Amino acid sequence: MTRDIVPLRQALEAATEGNQADIYTLLANWNTSMANALEQSGDRFRDAFWDNLEETIELVDAAALVEDEPDWGFLQDCAEAYPPAEGDHHCTVLIANVLGRCVIRTHIRHDADAIPAWALDYLGRITMEDDKDAAWEESGAFGWGIGHEEVAVADRTLTRAEADDEYWAVSVLKHAIYADGRAAIDLYERILQSPDTVEDLHHIEGMQRILNEPFPRTPRYWEPTDELDPPSPLSDDAIEHLLRVLGENIHPRRLQQFDDMIQFDLEWAATEYGERDSA
Repeated sequence: MTRDIVPLRQALEAATEGNQADIYTLLANWNTSMANALEQSGDRFRDAFWDNLEETIELVDAAALVEDEPDWGFLQDCAEAYPPAEGDHHCTVLIANVLGRCVIRTHIRHDADAIPAWALDYLGRITMEDDKDAAWEESGAFGWGIGHEEVAVADRTLTRAEADDEYWAVSVLKHAIYADGRAAIDLYERILQSPDTVEDLHHIEGMQRILNEPFPRTPRYWEPTDELDPPSPLSDDAIEHLLRVLGENIHPRRLQQFDDMIQFDLEWAATEYGERDSA
């Protein structure tokens, strides 16, 4: 064992599954060890990070569940200790992953409004610049809050897309399409119609996964089908609505160009809903 991650390895070995007190120690030692590794080099940090990430996340997740329901009080303590986009700690990825799992569990078993607003806010404040790519990828679970009565998930996603963070919006839509297909498509339409965005079909590449996959591919290291029933598939009406949005907002020739690469029928969208006199 290299010296830089000794605190983390000792904390992992000492932790008892489901013991929340152990997790506070584990998070602190994860942070210390990642900082130590980063002092050595970027390569050393990446090795230490990926070699220990799954094991650490699984322990945090086990402690976050009490009788199969999220212990939001415990999670909020962790989130407040390690907020996103603040300071130089390395714990955002751990908290974002487990929050994402718990957000999805809560939406599937209850509804969007049962998700605590602070949990969605945490995910919605993660950025690639401040929290790096791993945490940023986990934060797409923000999309499961679409339609939440307190958190304006769609508005916040559009705002970030318009502020040159369109790839984060893509990540959110990958999740939102599972949570509420119609609302996700309406958000996609707003993004397409905004004068401050440039991406168009890249969103569809992620959204089309609902046609073949029961859940999104993040959070990492989690198989939601082991504990959750998949959400309902996208309805025929929702798919037709999506094709209309595509046809009315993207040039027919562009839709036809990418028809073979996308599972949604872009040719139909172009011919049925595209402008007849498009040059």
